Amino acid sequence: MQRMITTLLRRAPLEETKIIYEAIKDTARAKTMIDVGACSGGSLEAFARAGWRVYAFEPDPTNRTGLKRLCRRLASVAVDERAVSNKNEKECPFYTSSVSSGISSLRAFHPSHKESETVETVTLDTFCREKGVTEVGFLKIDAEGFDLFVLEGLGWDSIRPEVILCEFEDRKTVPLGYTFHDMAKFLVDKGYRLVVSEWYPVVEYGKLHRWRRFASYPCKPADKNAWGNIIAAGDDETYSLLQKVAARYGRRKT
Repeated sequence: MQRMITTLLRRAPLEETKIIYEAIKDTARAKTMIDVGACSGGSLEAFARAGWRVYAFEPDPTNRTGLKRLCRRLASVAVDERAVSNKNEKECPFYTSSVSSGISSLRAFHPSHKESETVETVTLDTFCREKGVTEVGFLKIDAEGFDLFVLEGLGWDSIRPEVILCEFEDRKTVPLGYTFHDMAKFLVDKGYRLVVSEWYPVVEYGKLHRWRRFASYPCKPADKNAWGNIIAAGDDETYSLLQKVAARYGRRKT
C-alpha cells in the first residue's frame, strides 16, 4: 500500500482523494462514500469501481451531465441534484461561472458569478435518514465555501465518518462567518486528527493550481490567501499513515 501511495504522490497535480483511497480502500469498515460537490465524478470513481456505495451531490447541471455520463458505467453511484448545507430549504439562489464550472456555489464570490437558477438544499442528517445510511467510510466535501455548513448538518449523534476531506479558503469563507481554524477546530472537537494539504493562492480559477505542502494540525497556512484541503482521520492508524506519507512527500518538494 505504501508503495502505491508514494507512486501517486510523485504525479502532478496532486489529488488528495486518490491518496485517501489507497490509504483506506482495504481498511475502511463502512464501504460508503458521500461526495458533496461531485463535479464530473473524478473523486468518486475509484471508490465506485471498488464496489463502494456512493452518494454523489451535484447541483450544477453542467457538471451533473458529465457525472451522470460517468455513472452509467457505475451502478453503485446514486446522483442527487440538491445542494448540501446546514438547512433544508426548497429554493436557494445558485450561482455559476463562465470562468470555471468548478466554482458553482450558493454564494457569489467571484466577479464571473451569475445567478442561474434556484436549488433545493438538504442537510446530511436529513439525507442519511431518507436513505437509511448509518455508517460512512469517506465523506468528501467541496462545497465552494459551504464546507463547514455541510459538516454542521451531519447527524453527529448517529454518524461519524471514518475519514473526511473538506476544502478551506478564507477568502471564500470569512464573508460567510468562519475561517480555516474554525473548521479545523470543529473537526478536532469531534475527535479527528488532521493533515492539511495547502496550495498556493489561486491565481485564476479554471487553471491548474500549484501545491505547496502538507502539514499536521495545529498549524496555520503559510499564506493568508492560501487554499487547500483538510484531511480528517478518525483513527490513529489512518492518521499515522497519512502523516508519514505527507512528511516524505513534503521533503521531496522542498
